[in-house]
Amino acid sequence: METLILLKQKGDKTVLTGRVPVAAFMDYSGQLAAFTKGKGTISLTFAGYDRCHNPKEVIDRIGYNKNADPDYSSSSIFCSKGQGYSVSWDEAEENMHGL
Repeated sequence: METLILLKQKGDKTVLTGRVPVAAFMDYSGQLAAFTKGKGTISLTFAGYDRCHNPKEVIDRIGYNKNADPDYSSSSIFCSKGQGYSVSWDEAEENMHGL
């Protein structure tokens, strides 16, 4: 998700509108209160799911190992002589025929 914030002046007020990743916005209400000396207000609405803006950091933090995930395997199934066999993602291209 791309961070997008629009500023609009309405009299003596400034309105911020945008879409941001929740993880990057967790402490914003506290920051807004401190910046505006308690006069600022905030209204947040869930806009849906989007691509992770920092996948490597999240994967490293939770210790995800795609090779150990049986539900979402990163390997492909190939067939030879009527038999299926598993091929690791990094070896799939060299096992393809006709490319």
